[in-house]
Amino acid sequence: MHRAVLALALPACLALSACMGGGSSAVSVLTLDKTTTASIAPLSAESEILSDETVIRDLVGSLGEDQLSTSQPWSNSLTGSAGVISNLTTLADGARTCRLFQTTRHSFDGIALFNGRVCRRPDGGWDLVSLDRA
Repeated sequence: MHRAVLALALPACLALSACMGGGSSAVSVLTLDKTTTASIAPLSAESEILSDETVIRDLVGSLGEDQLSTSQPWSNSLTGSAGVISNLTTLADGARTCRLFQTTRHSFDGIALFNGRVCRRPDGGWDLVSLDRA
């Protein structure tokens, strides 16, 4: 009986060792594929701020007079930044209308408070005239 088990086990062991003896092991098969299929360049710090400024300008300019008394949340899906615009006031600057405001900016580098000003252009659009850290 012992010889029969040995006769069956020996060929099985030899067959298994042949599979592993070819120089390929589980570790050598697991290699890093360095093929690049697509890449997205990260935004620079300056372009992130410009992108946030555009979102803030567009929101402040789009508000109706009846919305200026309430805080307005904003977010930028491109940068992940978000904040709340508050203390909105309208003032005349010569022939153009301007809006003063404060906003927070929550981003990867922390939370900051800014004072801003947007003014209406003759064509009806808005320009961000200033956005400075408070």
